[in-house]
This record gives sequence, C-alpha cells and structure tokens, in this order.
Amino acid sequence: MWPHSKRSSQYGVIAPKPQDWPNFDNFERSDASLKVWLPQILIDRINWISKTREISRPDIVRALAFENVYGRVAYEAFIAHATEKKNPQSLPSSSESIDQMLHPNIRRSRSITTEQDLEHLGKSDEDLTITLPKKLKADLTQLADLHKLTPSSYVRKLLVLHLLGEQIHSQWQKALGNLPADLRILETDNN
Repeated sequence: MWPHSKRSSQYGVIAPKPQDWPNFDNFERSDASLKVWLPQILIDRINWISKTREISRPDIVRALAFENVYGRVAYEAFIAHATEKKNPQSLPSSSESIDQMLHPNIRRSRSITTEQDLEHLGKSDEDLTITLPKKLKADLTQLADLHKLTPSSYVRKLLVLHLLGEQIHSQWQKALGNLPADLRILETDNN
C-alpha cells in the first residue's frame, strides 16, 4: 500500500469478512458498455498507468469505478476472489500491484465542453468506450442519478477525483456549480 513504510505491523488475527459486499461472481463478465468523453489530462493519466502497469485503459476505468462504487476494501476482496478463482492454490503476494493481480495476462469527435471544463480540465475531445458488468453499470447509473448526472458524466467526475485528486476536483466542481441550470447537462448517453 504505502511505499515508504516505517514498520511492519499487520493485524495478527483472522478478521471477519464484511457481509455487505456485492456478489463478486456478478462481475466476471463485462456485458454492458459505456462511452465516456474525456479531456486530454485524464487520457494522459490513464495512458501513463496503462503503460507503467501494462494494463488496458478500460481495465483501469473499470477498477476505479468498482472501487468508487463499492469501496477500497471490497475492491481488495474482489481481487483476492478473482485471483483465487483463477488459481485456487496460490493467493497473490502483497508486493504485486492490485491491477496486476486482477489482470496478470493483459499487456497492453463529439465534444461538449464548458468554460469551467476548459479552465480546470481541458476540452473533452477523446471518447473511451468501456465494457463493464451489468451490475456495475446499473449501480453507476443509480449513483449518477443521485448526483443528477448522466452515467458518462459521473464516470468522468470519479476519474477526475481519483486521477487528479480532490484539489482539482473541488475547484472544478465549484466552477461547475456556478453554471446556469440549463447548462449543467453536458451530454447525453447513447448506451
């Protein structure tokens, strides 16, 4: 987890498994899709992770979306579950990247942009279509509805938060909050 650990203090007893995790078997197949329009600053960060970790760009977005919807601990448990199903005799070592454990064999315009997007993120001029499990898309759509966003806009928002950090995210959201209500809808989803 943290690369500059000062001491090794692991929890020494068996921890109980939380009962509120989703059924991980529902995430084995990516049978839905979502097109997300992204500014270059997000594409650059996704490309950097993709290149340095040798993971596909959609896998990065799926992993961040899963963690955003269900939490970090559920994501760690999901990885352990997927790894154990692929190789029941071997659990992953803690030195491996999370994404490498989940995907060990993977190697590698239309745009609507507001002034606030341009100032804080840049123009959304590249689309990334990802396939994802139906359950994850349904839960992302439900969260998007709570935020009064399209699923695509919600995924862009979570990518800004995870890839650029809270400082840029909060500045961007504050600027978007100043928009007139009729300009808040940035796009419509086709999927």
